[in-house]
Amino acid sequence: MNERPGKERLECDRFLEEMETTRAERGQETRAEVLLGAVNETARAHAGRCGRCREAVEELVLTRNELARLAGGMPEPGPWFTARVMGAIQARENEIEEKKNGVWNSVRRLAPRLVAFCTLLLVLGGTWALELRRAEQAKQAEMRSVEGLFESTLSTPLNDDVMANTHQESRP
Repeated sequence: MNERPGKERLECDRFLEEMETTRAERGQETRAEVLLGAVNETARAHAGRCGRCREAVEELVLTRNELARLAGGMPEPGPWFTARVMGAIQARENEIEEKKNGVWNSVRRLAPRLVAFCTLLLVLGGTWALELRRAEQAKQAEMRSVEGLFESTLSTPLNDDVMANTHQESRP
């Protein structure tokens, strides 16, 4: 008893899969007989026995007829339709990505300018520091030359002189 409902359900599933693979003519009305004629003999026999599957065929016929009516006023897509749609999808994805990573994209565009600016600052700063150092050395050299002419402080004796002096004093 349990095998029968499971087997019928399996047959219904196969029948519905078979019905989904049928193709309708574009812009023409579909009839149940045409749909059933497009499937194999076992599927047709199942539709004759199963009330739910006959209802499914009728619903499929109504759906396809309604879609055919709606599509009847629509023109055929042009040869570049797919390319335009895919291009629009790609543009939208790029826009979303731009919003998500907008700051980093700006940083990537700004990076070469920032590197050039930092290089310029480094060169200018290095040149300024070098010139400042040279000016200080020139000033110190000038101060030394002035001190050499007029020695205002007593010079400290060299270590040799101190040693010689202390050595001489110890001799009686």
